[in-house]
Amino acid sequence: MNRLIGYLVVAAGCFAFSGPISAWMPSRNEATVYMLSCDEKPVDGVCRGTEMTVVPLTYRVLADQNSVSYWETDDPGRPQRFPYCFINDAKNWWCQWTEEEVPSAKFGMVAGKYAELATCRTIETTERLYEVSRWRWWFVRMHEKLA
Repeated sequence: MNRLIGYLVVAAGCFAFSGPISAWMPSRNEATVYMLSCDEKPVDGVCRGTEMTVVPLTYRVLADQNSVSYWETDDPGRPQRFPYCFINDAKNWWCQWTEEEVPSAKFGMVAGKYAELATCRTIETTERLYEVSRWRWWFVRMHEKLA
């Protein structure tokens, strides 16, 4: 029981005092994606191995400029811009790395959830990466730091 209380106190402290405020309170055209990786292939969407945190990415979508940029939440001063994107709105957009008519892969948001789409059979998507809630990400992060 004491260990659980310790986890909760540490999680609350991490949430309250870490990272820039923009990472925790994104504007309407921004979304932060929290992902975990699994050292084994998930079975029925469940990681049977060890989960590890991936540095969260914040995406800023400017539909009027047809622009999607991103940055790691631990380094908000270095935004990068995706070169080729199709944008419907801040919660529905697709980007690709090349200007090919049929790219090998696309990635983006569908109804506010991160998605990847492999359009070529020789390309593997990152099946071992999956989006989770901020709270789940922090729980795994806390477990990494305390283990």
